[in-house]
Amino acid sequence: MALRIHFTRDDLLRVSLGDGVHPLHETVLSLRVLQRRRPGAMYGSWQRWARRRVPHSVHPLRALVPPHGGCPDFLTPPTLDAYDVDAGVDALLHTPKQVLRSELREFTQYTGKSLPSWAGSLAEGCPQTLEAVGGALRDWHRTAIAPMQPHLRDRTEAARSSAARILLGEGLDALLSRLHPTLRWTPPVLELARPDVDGDLRLRGRGLRLIPSLFCGRAPVVQPTADVPLLMFPVCDDIIWTPEREPDARDGVPGRTAAALLGPTRAMVLLGIAEEHGPTTTELARRTGVSQPTVSHHTTVLRDSGLISTHRSGTRAYHLLTPLGARLVGRDRGQTSGRRAVDP
Repeated sequence: MALRIHFTRDDLLRVSLGDGVHPLHETVLSLRVLQRRRPGAMYGSWQRWARRRVPHSVHPLRALVPPHGGCPDFLTPPTLDAYDVDAGVDALLHTPKQVLRSELREFTQYTGKSLPSWAGSLAEGCPQTLEAVGGALRDWHRTAIAPMQPHLRDRTEAARSSAARILLGEGLDALLSRLHPTLRWTPPVLELARPDVDGDLRLRGRGLRLIPSLFCGRAPVVQPTADVPLLMFPVCDDIIWTPEREPDARDGVPGRTAAALLGPTRAMVLLGIAEEHGPTTTELARRTGVSQPTVSHHTTVLRDSGLISTHRSGTRAYHLLTPLGARLVGRDRGQTSGRRAVDP
């Protein structure tokens, strides 16, 4: 299963790098992460921080932004100033009624779920409903994205600078070949591995804008309906910094402390073991986006340091926190003994 993006000669001439953070896209993408039952070690600390701060106005948005899959494109409209939340929300408020109807219909067909009753007035372009949706996006941005703005800007700018160096030094072919492991560049087609999509996107001379993203997860996200289609690619492979984070009874020692002590990748592996009791090396590699040999190396170091124990069953190895490891990540109550009952 894959999404195949087809380039023409004109498209290749119009590939560009976004200028920086797209706050409205990050706002919507972060709302997906907020709802996931297992956000992974990378987002776990951020999710716990954010869940305690969700404004009441934001809850209805969950019907339009599910934890997995797509969402209606009118929530992230293309604007002349894509880097300004207010400009994006203003464009949302002026979405034509036929676009609202079409995208909501496609969304329900794609998800197979019914929308709440208020979505009917949204499809009819009701100004009050549009204002409520726009206000919810502003509220969530102010709550979850604005406090992270310096960190978000630094991460995305570093990724953009790295991509620009490859583009200027080695060319577009090298950039598309190395942009992300889930992308395969076989000119003139860029193939994005997706478990839920099997289709083709023909750019037809519009080009493609590449945008670094902190919240798109571990695989790129495509918005095909813009005047210039967008491809947002991940910029983070370790634990996301959480603003104003303080340890408490639920969280224990912050993940950033573990990262400072162990290094970001090793801390991510340790937190991955904490998130799911007794994961295998393969599961840790899938959850963290790190190769299995690298995970094996880090689990060896963590085991030698007394932070985890490893139990074997057949050909599989299951990793568990020790009391010391549990204290380090604040999981020291009833999660450190025994082995989970699973079928290989």
